[in-house]
Order: sequence, then structure tokens, then C-alpha cells
Amino acid sequence: MITLSRKILISAPKESVRLYLRDLENMAHYEPKVNHVQVSYPDAESGAAEVSGKFIGLPWKGAIKLEFTKDGGFRSEMVRGPLKKMVGGFHLRSVAGGTELTRDEQYHFSPLVLPLVYVMRRWLMRSMERELHFVKEGAERLHRQLQLRQIDSSL
Repeated sequence: MITLSRKILISAPKESVRLYLRDLENMAHYEPKVNHVQVSYPDAESGAAEVSGKFIGLPWKGAIKLEFTKDGGFRSEMVRGPLKKMVGGFHLRSVAGGTELTRDEQYHFSPLVLPLVYVMRRWLMRSMERELHFVKEGAERLHRQLQLRQIDSSL
């Protein structure tokens, strides 16, 4: 099993970050392992995504169920895919100057790939850092757009 966790400060309020993450179509923009996503929202507290992309350079397809959390983030679990198990999540916390976003992931691999765990861990860590950077850019862009709409509507 590989467990990873990283944090980033986003210069946008928690609500803008929440809105960005709740639009699951954005997953194709910020998640380096996902090239295509088809989403559905079974109810207001959950989502589902059929995804495809590349994992460590290899093509993959899977299905992910997501439960939105009270802090504005979500917990995700792969329900169909190439891994034995994969769970993760985003957690949001308001801080001075914006929002602290924490990303955590757990990957459970078949014992057959254990010799490659060190290489996979490094690749996954770089992938997570890239993902956080893209979420930061997307949430900050959304916040600027919301501010401009508010200014336009007040004119």
C-alpha cells in the first residue's frame, strides 16, 4: 500500500474551491491520471465518474464513487479499475488569505508489483503535486470569474 498526502494554499475563499471541486467534469483538467471523465450526480451528496486515462504510462479505465464532505471536499473510492483498491479525498479549511487544500490518496497494489512500489510512489507524488497546482489555478480562476460577474451585475 502507498499512502500520500500533500497540502497547498489557494488564494480563494473556501466556497470557490468547493464549487470548483464539486464540478466533477474538472477532474479531466486537474487529475493527471484522467484524460476523459463522464459524471453523474445520484443525489446532492454524491457523485459518480466513469474515467479513463494513463496510470504510470499505461492506459486504464475505471469507475469512481464520490461522497461530498461537510468541509467542501470529497472522499473518493475506485469501484472498478485496475487496482486492488484506491481511495482518496480533498479536504478544505479556511485560513487567512484563502483556503488550505489537503489531498490524500491510498493505493493498494497487487503483490506482483511490489518491486516497483518505490518508482510508483515517486511518480504518484509528482502526479499529486501537479494535481494540486491545477486545482489551485482552477479554483483561483473561478473565484476571479465570480468576482467579475458580481461587479458586472452591480453596474
